Amino acid sequence: MNDNLFTVAVAGGKGGVGKSVVSANLAVALAQRREQQGGWVLAVDLDVGCGNLNWCLGVADAPENINHFLRGEVPHLKDLIRTTEQPKLSVICSSYTGVPPAELTPENRRRLKEQLPRLGAECLVLDLGAGTSDEVLDLFLGAKEKIIVVNPDPLSLQNAFVFIKITILRFLEGELAREEFLAPVRSTLTRVIQEQENLDVRQLIDELKQWDRMAAYVLAGFVDDLRLRLVVNMYQHDEDEKSYLQSFHATLFRDLCLRNNLSYLGFVHADPNVKKALQGTSPLLHRFPDSPASRDIQTIAQRLAEGIELDNIPQLHFPGDDQAVRRPFWKR
Repeated sequence: MNDNLFTVAVAGGKGGVGKSVVSANLAVALAQRREQQGGWVLAVDLDVGCGNLNWCLGVADAPENINHFLRGEVPHLKDLIRTTEQPKLSVICSSYTGVPPAELTPENRRRLKEQLPRLGAECLVLDLGAGTSDEVLDLFLGAKEKIIVVNPDPLSLQNAFVFIKITILRFLEGELAREEFLAPVRSTLTRVIQEQENLDVRQLIDELKQWDRMAAYVLAGFVDDLRLRLVVNMYQHDEDEKSYLQSFHATLFRDLCLRNNLSYLGFVHADPNVKKALQGTSPLLHRFPDSPASRDIQTIAQRLAEGIELDNIPQLHFPGDDQAVRRPFWKR
């Protein structure tokens, strides 16, 4: 991607966490900020074959979408751009027809990365598919801002933990491949992962330390370079939710060696207006601009646009909650 292009990738460990709703309304909020500043925002639905970003933006299904580009039927992404009701915001749609989707092959990913920066947008919001496929991870890691949407429930957080772990391993593999002199470290890392596939990142680094202490420090340094953002969606202030999130937070730092490279962009509160906006095929920020979820997303957009960091070393505090962090619910 172009280093001057502000690229936001939104991913999730599983479907159903509200990733597309967050992506769509975050794109609207970022576009609203552009109205007085010039430039425009492009939202791209890369949930190939199961995309509904256009629905969240109030845009009808397009006769040609990203699948046509991936299959080579439309050679240029610019021919897929559609306007939205939000000034300064356009969208490239995906497909939700049940037809077998085109594949995000390495060649197709190369074409995307080549053409997206040439479309003229100042900001890209990429709504990625769920899961941990190579194509999702590569597009996620290629963005400047890497956002993971989670729900405060055990299944979502467990899937997010796995997503982050596999993202870190994919990132380490890519970084080690950049320099030929690191090839022995890469091969050793691959061997250890194959022999002990359930190792978390901290255990993996400890294993490499027994082989070469400096190699372990190199890996830990690479992990520090991977900057991740979390958005907690559908939050209800429930005590169980707080406990789950505290446990999740502690596990990320302990088992995945994340430190001040992880930050929380914010919490989007559970809001019945989200469903009403979807039923009316209109962005939440347009139909219910003063609703709790709309205000939360506007705050997240501000933090993104202005580079606001909540903490140097992120903390997860809840008012009046001094409960000790417990063992992760999926490891009890």
